[in-house]
Amino acid sequence: MKPCIAITMGDPCGIGPEVISKGLRDEHIYQYCQPFVIGNGEQMKIAASHFSPSLSIETITDLSKARFKPGILDVLDNKAASINAPLSYGTSHPGAALAALNAIRQAAGMAIAKEIDAVVTAPINKKGMREIDFPFPGHTEFFAEAAKTLRFGMMMIGDRLKIMLASIHLPLKEAIACLNPDHLTKMIRLTHTALREDFGIESPRIAVAGLNPHASEGGLFGDEEERLVSPAIESAVKEGMDVSGPHPADTLFYHLRQGRFDAAVALYHDQALIPIKLLAFSQGVNVTVGLPFIRTSVDHGTAYDIAGKGIADSGSFQEALKLAAKMAYHRYPKFNKDNLDFI
Repeated sequence: MKPCIAITMGDPCGIGPEVISKGLRDEHIYQYCQPFVIGNGEQMKIAASHFSPSLSIETITDLSKARFKPGILDVLDNKAASINAPLSYGTSHPGAALAALNAIRQAAGMAIAKEIDAVVTAPINKKGMREIDFPFPGHTEFFAEAAKTLRFGMMMIGDRLKIMLASIHLPLKEAIACLNPDHLTKMIRLTHTALREDFGIESPRIAVAGLNPHASEGGLFGDEEERLVSPAIESAVKEGMDVSGPHPADTLFYHLRQGRFDAAVALYHDQALIPIKLLAFSQGVNVTVGLPFIRTSVDHGTAYDIAGKGIADSGSFQEALKLAAKMAYHRYPKFNKDNLDFI
């Protein structure tokens, strides 16, 4: 038995369909999972004909019809994702945004109903989604709302780094204003649980970043570490977790990459994303932690500037798919962990 993984098409005016069709040319993928796409079958056929002509697109209306065979990409054609106007690569269109939205809605429903084992998402265009009144900053918040999950977070993974974000898409001043010991303790707990359940790390070692230069140097450069960060770490330690910090952010990620820690908790968006983008620009993966199902995503946007040119790198997509499969083997007892050797 292999994990069944739904891949949402993303914005068809961006590079999502391209990286999906390129990434699924790799026959090795089918040794460890059963991937299929949710989206607009016609748009996927157009992408495959341009970027992966050896890949056959088979549209299906029911998952039971999927073949899960190398060289044949099953597309669960979402009728609500139909597009009644011609699209152009690199140009936002309401029909494209609606198609992307309906694909993620269907994926969420299937995941909640346990019809699939994981969801991998291709990028959506945030501006285009706002124009159709999508009320969320991104996929992360949408899936949390769909699953009625109150405690969730974003973990970025790439090049031996696992970094949880204490805050996600907030202006920096708001991210700092929202920082408090209770919230930070919750994020440490989420990190600890994810490392155990989804990554098979029995006794996780977690480092927490400081906010100020040199983690405030004992109060010389601010008091947030003493007031906000250290109390959260102390609470987590009392709960039995192996947590340390606050560590100066300028050296923490070096030590994380060297294996001193299993994961780090960053206090704001760019503190986490800069090391990931620097070290794993084409292989980074975004994971939503705290959901009752597995969700991973590419760590890039729709890239309208290169959409349709055939030069998009499918590395992040393939890593997101591999990671979703690995997480499924760890999380669900029904899967034989020996198959992890294939990934």
